[in-house]
Amino acid sequence: MFGRIDMLNTILDEIENGFIILKMIFENKMLPDDFTIVHVNVPFEEISGISMQECVGMNNSEIKQDLNFLGFNWLEEYGSLTVDQKFRNREKYLERHRVYLRIRTFIPKPGYLVIIVSDITQIRRIEKDTGINELRFRYLLENCKDGFLFFSADEKITSASANIPEVLGYTEEELKLSTELDFLRFEDRQMVREAIHDVLIHPRIAFELEFQVIQKEGTMLWFEGTFHNMLQAKGVNSIVLKLKEITRRKNEEFEFYQIASRLLSNYPI
Repeated sequence: MFGRIDMLNTILDEIENGFIILKMIFENKMLPDDFTIVHVNVPFEEISGISMQECVGMNNSEIKQDLNFLGFNWLEEYGSLTVDQKFRNREKYLERHRVYLRIRTFIPKPGYLVIIVSDITQIRRIEKDTGINELRFRYLLENCKDGFLFFSADEKITSASANIPEVLGYTEEELKLSTELDFLRFEDRQMVREAIHDVLIHPRIAFELEFQVIQKEGTMLWFEGTFHNMLQAKGVNSIVLKLKEITRRKNEEFEFYQIASRLLSNYPI
């Protein structure tokens, strides 16, 4: 009989993006020690290049395959997401497969982690060919409502666009003194450092990620940040971070993930 669970499995398998559900395993601790793969669809296998269907029902510690190909520890990801029970978006370039991925993670219910992976290689290759140049950058800087931060190769903020106090709520001097990126939510700081590292290694590629900025009065705002390596561009000579405020969009996304969480909460796992 084709029941509700079979129907849900079919829906998950037909999702265009890669999709995996993990069940966390705890040994009398707040943070998980291991996880079990509950469900993985074919697109996830294709993107990862790893045959994972045979791993369903197995613990990570039992699997011989290296599952850290996404560039972050899945157990640590669950732990950091439990801080606010929301979700996280990031991008990653996989050198081994030569693909660019957009990775979304969220907790559908306590003890479970969902990872959704999209292959955005074609989009990034188009951007690589038609990407930001010095002339276009000057135009953006003068006419764009978005803010810009300029970083040195060692992750230090060296300057900012004139509108940055309006965009971020901090002056340029205050940001320059923020050597530990402490205007960012603590859980997002390492992710931003990794993006700077990635754009240094792949200078012709723009890297995009989403993170939260802590306003002086304590309000948290969501931003979409796009990193460009313009260290060799005359008159710029910086890693450039373009900032766009997306708090409203993230709130709408959060409503979507709540719906997805309610759907997955009925999954018999």
